[in-house]
Amino acid sequence: MTHVEPPQPAAGLASSAVPPAPIAWPSGVTAAACLTFDMDAEAPMLTADISAIKAGISKYAANRASEQYPASTEAAKFNLQYVVAYALANGPPTLSAFGEDAIKDARVKALARMVSVAIDPEFADAHEDYPTRLAVTLADGRTFEQLWVYASGTRQYPMSPAQIEDKFSDCAAQAIAPDAAKRILATLRALGEQDSFAEFWPLLRRG
Repeated sequence: MTHVEPPQPAAGLASSAVPPAPIAWPSGVTAAACLTFDMDAEAPMLTADISAIKAGISKYAANRASEQYPASTEAAKFNLQYVVAYALANGPPTLSAFGEDAIKDARVKALARMVSVAIDPEFADAHEDYPTRLAVTLADGRTFEQLWVYASGTRQYPMSPAQIEDKFSDCAAQAIAPDAAKRILATLRALGEQDSFAEFWPLLRRG
């Protein structure tokens, strides 16, 4: 029996239904993460069980859909098929998702080839947002569908303090030690309460 998750607007979805996000996601990645959560909740699911992936997007977002698999970090960041495939294979992407090893991942490549993209008539002319309707069909015939209107980290769907901290730590780790990153974040969260920034500025030095 075909299983279809009814599309719902972002405001109508409980935040507890979405795995923690260490990075702000485009709506297509948010939808992919939600689908992964839904499918795993029903039964263990392997990427090999997926037979088709369909993404409905707006005309405005169509420039991020390319049939060419990304060959670089920058290309991967703006490739809808790649980020959806990565999210389904590995969960919410962090900075490492756009590294050379991740881009070369055979599972992600295989899933990206399955992603077919079409303009969704319900929000074809949307300009300011990137709504995405994602449908994943499994080999046994079941279909899971999710509609996500707003990207994670937007005013309509803000990130939680824990998600912001995770994203900050992931980014800061590229330049400074984890302990320094924690102290910087603590200082930033208490701006206006410090008597002096003398101990803050050295934390910004690389290494």
